[in-house]
Amino acid sequence: MKKLIPLMLFFALLLSACSKPGGDPTLPTDTGDTSTVRDTGGTNPPDTAAPDTAPDYPEPGKNAYGAPRLTREELPRFDGSTATAPLATAVCAEILGESRERVGELITFSRTTNSYYNLLDGFADILIVSEGSAEVYAEREKRGFDWEQTPLALDAFVFVVNEDNPVDSITVEEARKIYSGQITNWSQLGGEDREIVPLQRNPEAGSQSLMKKLVMQGTPMLEPKKEYIADSMGELMEFVRGYDDSPGAIGYSVYYYAQEMRAAQGLKLLCVDGVEPEPSAIRSGKYPLTNPYYVVIPASVGEDSPVRLIRDWLLSEGGQKLVAAEGYVSVADYPTAESGYPPEVGGRFYPDYTAELIPGDYGGLVPYAGLRLSDDWFVDTGCLYGLMTRDGRVVVDPVYSQVSVMGGVLVLTRGQKDGPRFAAAGLSGKWVTGYDYTGFRLSDTGVSLFTGKDVTLMYSDGSVAARLTPEDMGITQELFEGMFLNEEIFTSQWIGDKLSVTELYDENSGEFFVQYYSLTSGKLETMESDQWYSLTPGYPDETPPFENTYAVYDAARGFDAPYLWERWEYDGSASQRTYYRQDGTPLPALTITGVGDFRVVTLTDGIVEKMELDRVEYYDLETGQLIFRTYLGYDGQ
Repeated sequence: MKKLIPLMLFFALLLSACSKPGGDPTLPTDTGDTSTVRDTGGTNPPDTAAPDTAPDYPEPGKNAYGAPRLTREELPRFDGSTATAPLATAVCAEILGESRERVGELITFSRTTNSYYNLLDGFADILIVSEGSAEVYAEREKRGFDWEQTPLALDAFVFVVNEDNPVDSITVEEARKIYSGQITNWSQLGGEDREIVPLQRNPEAGSQSLMKKLVMQGTPMLEPKKEYIADSMGELMEFVRGYDDSPGAIGYSVYYYAQEMRAAQGLKLLCVDGVEPEPSAIRSGKYPLTNPYYVVIPASVGEDSPVRLIRDWLLSEGGQKLVAAEGYVSVADYPTAESGYPPEVGGRFYPDYTAELIPGDYGGLVPYAGLRLSDDWFVDTGCLYGLMTRDGRVVVDPVYSQVSVMGGVLVLTRGQKDGPRFAAAGLSGKWVTGYDYTGFRLSDTGVSLFTGKDVTLMYSDGSVAARLTPEDMGITQELFEGMFLNEEIFTSQWIGDKLSVTELYDENSGEFFVQYYSLTSGKLETMESDQWYSLTPGYPDETPPFENTYAVYDAARGFDAPYLWERWEYDGSASQRTYYRQDGTPLPALTITGVGDFRVVTLTDGIVEKMELDRVEYYDLETGQLIFRTYLGYDGQ
């Protein structure tokens, strides 16, 4: 599985009826001791009864929760689990009195295990974090490092299966037997006669530590096949949803993602011992697999230090209300609020989850980012992409690691065990090839599709201009492979009736030449590099309307189509990107503040993609109308 970026994984996990065929829906109440290291107390959360309905919590950043006010210079360095990064963002917004957008660039959580080591090494001052691994606590003892680790919120460990799996509930003992190899078929749990595919996380993941602690309890886990290990929660969820086009896989996550995830089809949560993982069951202990999130600070910090002030506030009534308002299960008895994010926009072309492009005339297809897989890549390169219509209806769910667009052709990339494979499709969706290709090159003329043995030159209507082998072109196999495996600018470009092969240097003249294959003559020919370069359209010579302003061109329609102006500004504390139509008309909805990722807005077939750290929106450039909004996700623990 390819590791592809810090953000919540917003799946819409469908909570099923909590009954297992033949099972006993008894609700256990003994969850065992979940404390670790030491709880020094600090400020104890208030013992406050929850109201019958969730209150309308104030907007974060307004200091309605009584947070201590600090400047950016005084703000401690936060770190922790990826699942708690949204909470840390809200905390910093309260403390600094700034918006989430402006403080978002301050929060770069390094995941559970790394964050503990950062605290030990002096690279972090305060953690909002789940339980660490045994190695972390051993290292703490070895160094003699004293910290204060106090429960801040509660989370639950949950199991996820394909929505078509008829099993709705398992027991803790059954989960242990699945992951130790004693239960291998869903029929043993009242389901179909189908092999169970038990997916695991990588050893460093917080959820893997929780699995061993809460479920396995000393029982050795199966040694997983390499392809059954997911480096991110996004990979695991996508595998559960689409493994072998069947409901055989099972994986695990934490509740925070389950109730914050949005817009993913094909998944459901299992009840455990007949109990649905929801806030009241988690807080009361009826749900059997729970574990705290902690706030962790060095024991050596002074009583008046910002670190201790923040810790004590988080455990106070105001801090606990903020925890609940952010969608976490607070230690104090406050109702967990639903996410305050704006609603999703858009719809579906097909009612069911669709993992392949079904040929048809969709009137134009646009790639959309639907799932963020990892938190160590830029947001625009660490997502799975799907395809939607130009009016915002999903045609293919997010299954592609990349979608490339140019000249009326889409190239769809899917990861395979032996490397990526590529398929080509028309921008309208009328035609699509199989994933038969190991390399490609797009041009205004069409797409060159490489298999290693031959190259197919295909026009935007799906017709084939030529299919050539190295023997046909009169070149060696090594040179043929180099056309697509090398990143040289003058290789494998298809322009008109010419396909470039390589660049040559004439020592006598000191000139560079492009060697190309002519479809007209059927022979290798050459021309000067400058002359070849002049065959491709260059960037228009336009004068920007403002300083620090750059053009954003349409990837599908080229330089002749309407485009955007992007203006970059920095006020000393946060950056801002402002966008304008070609005629200088401002587009306020596209303004982005405080985001450091390189690519935030692109334009494809007249549709503007605005990508931020937690969401992605698509606007019709001509009308300015928002046609599609969905939420990206943190990699998860």
